[in-house]
Order: sequence, then C-alpha cells, then structure tokens
Amino acid sequence: MVEPLQLQTAAWALSSTLELGLFVQLLRRKLGRVYPLFFAYLLSTILQSIAVAALYRGGNFDKLTTWKIAWLTQGVVVFLRALVLIELARKVLSGYIGIWALARRLLLGVAAFVLVSDLLLSEGQWQWLILNGVRGLELAMAAVIVTMLMFARYYRVPVNSFQRSLAVGLCLFSIFYVVNYSLLERVLQEYVVLWNFFGIFSFMASLLVWIKAVTRYAESEAVALPPAISPELHGKLSAEVNTRLILLNRRLIQFLHLKDPHS
Repeated sequence: MVEPLQLQTAAWALSSTLELGLFVQLLRRKLGRVYPLFFAYLLSTILQSIAVAALYRGGNFDKLTTWKIAWLTQGVVVFLRALVLIELARKVLSGYIGIWALARRLLLGVAAFVLVSDLLLSEGQWQWLILNGVRGLELAMAAVIVTMLMFARYYRVPVNSFQRSLAVGLCLFSIFYVVNYSLLERVLQEYVVLWNFFGIFSFMASLLVWIKAVTRYAESEAVALPPAISPELHGKLSAEVNTRLILLNRRLIQFLHLKDPHS
C-alpha cells in the first residue's frame, strides 16, 4: 500500500514537472510580455519548490526555523497570485474607466478587510497571523473571480478563453485551499500529510487548465459568442446590454469624479 507521504512526494514531483512545462510554453508563446505578473507568479512557484526541497533535505535549520522560511516563501507566492488577479481584472475591465476605477477600490477594500480581520482573529500569535492571512486572501480572491466572471457574462464584457482559464485555475486552487485549511484546522490534523497531497493535486489541476489555455492561446484571442437565438434578436439584445454597460460606466465616472477619455 502506498503511504500518504509517498503520494505527496510523487505529486510534488509531477507538479514541479507541470510547472516547468507551463513555464516553457509561456516562453515559447512570449506570453511573459502580455501577462508579466502571471509569468512572475509561475516563476515564484518554481523557485519556491526548489527552495523548500533544498531546505528540508539540507537539515541545516531546526524544525521551527524551517517552518518559518517555508511559510515566508508561501506568503510571497500568494502575494504574487493576488497581483495576477489584479492584472487579469485590469485586462478584462480597463476598457471601461469608471468600472475599473470602482473595481480597484473594491480590491483595495477587500485587501484591507482581510488584513484587519486577520489581525483580530490571530490574537497576536504570528503563526496564526500567517495562516489566517493566507486563507482570508485566498477566500477573497475566489469571491472576486466569481463576481468578475458573473459581471462579464451579464454585461457581455469580452473575456477570451485564456483569461477565462486563468481565472478558473486561480479560483479552483483558492477554493480548495480554503476548504482544505478550514477542515485541517479543526478536525483533520492527524491527516496533514494526506491533505497536503490533496492540496498539491488541486494545484496540478490548475496547472493543467493553464497549460491547455497557453497551448491554444493563438486561437483564444478572438472572443466568439455564438448566438443561441436568431442573429437579429441577438444583435438587438447585445446592443441593449452594451448600452446599459456604457451607461453604468458613465455613471461611475461621474460618481467617482473621473476624467472620461472619450469626452
């Protein structure tokens, strides 16, 4: 019977292989210039894997110091993943200056709320400060992604398949992390190795989604919305939805006292 620790090691090795494969694909497609923060995030996950592996195999530090360094690198990775979400939101919404201005304010508000709640829940214990902060940020990212995709769908904001896959991959991992950590914190401490394996497995799922999107990037740039109704009615409905989006954007520009570049 395969032990959970062996499963975790095998999953980690496969995950690292997928990270390198995605990294190579990003270089080949020159997507690092288009999505520099996503490129930086992926690079940070590769460097983290190397650093943590060297840390645990070297045995030069005590257990607590090793734990601190490992979580410090995890904090950097999570921070870069949050920046990827901002990059994605900007690309989807920045064509509407009022909506993007509101989205920026909401993102900053969410970050501030996570930070304050994290400080309150941690009760001055730095180890819980890190763990609760990462969990709160992951939960916030998942909520933002779902809201953004629902908004884009309702208002017919163009989202190409690469952007959608990027959002799905981020959301998938964030949701699993929150569920994983919440269960682990309360009832499953004795299964920590097994749940670490499941966490790696969820990240592998995200990597596969991204690899598929990157390999099809050239085809995904054209956003096609095939109508399920007659072309005439579809055009009329699209025009009405687009008009509502433009009106919403203008109202937000006025409300937030922004300068309209089209005026």
